[in-house]
Amino acid sequence: MKKPELKSVAFSLVEVTMALGIVSFALVAIMGLLPVGLKLVKNADEQGGAGAVVTSIAEAIRSSRTANNVDFTWTFDGEDVAYRVGDAGTVTTVIDNLNLQGVGDSSLGRRFTACVEITPPVSLGSAGRGTISVAWSARANPGWNSVSKSWSNVDGFVTTGIQFLPQP
Repeated sequence: MKKPELKSVAFSLVEVTMALGIVSFALVAIMGLLPVGLKLVKNADEQGGAGAVVTSIAEAIRSSRTANNVDFTWTFDGEDVAYRVGDAGTVTTVIDNLNLQGVGDSSLGRRFTACVEITPPVSLGSAGRGTISVAWSARANPGWNSVSKSWSNVDGFVTTGIQFLPQP
């Protein structure tokens, strides 16, 4: 009786080398995309936090309080900001070191900085206007340019306009 011949099936060294090269190329490409993905996630987190801070500031302005129907005060993060109905000037307030909830935290190293510019209403029954802008920067101290309504030295920012009606 004759024994059957066994054929060995295996990859050659050239095939194994080519497969390792293709897998290595793919892994290097995927690892190259990781920093881009992490930056996008961080940016989305910062934008969401800045949006929450803008909303909190707008709510604070809209809930201004008064004792005499002329002088109004709004409070944000423990800081009182006053404006007077009928004043022609703009009240500018800069709030530093805010966290994602819009609360001051000096250990953050200026995670968020907010700039609020309010033009008071001309009379008690008219609306006031303002600009709320929140910037974030991990590198430098952000600077607000009140003429161009823009930031310098920032990684990103969110700006919105607000209209409010003081409630006596």
